[in-house]
Amino acid sequence: MFKVGYKAAHFMTSNRVGKVIEINYVKNNQWTIGGTTDSKVYILLEYPNGEKVQHLAGNLLRIYD
Repeated sequence: MFKVGYKAAHFMTSNRVGKVIEINYVKNNQWTIGGTTDSKVYILLEYPNGEKVQHLAGNLLRIYD
């Protein structure tokens, strides 16, 4: 679980640590045989150099330091 202010990194580039500045929930309107699918959670990270990148929450690792 992520909260605004936590430190996180993408699992493929765990040496680049950013700060969570926004959490977005995107509703999925696609229907399947079993019903609707889950909404997706996107997290906006801000890196120390000022770059902002949006990632899927499932691709992020929480950094404890």
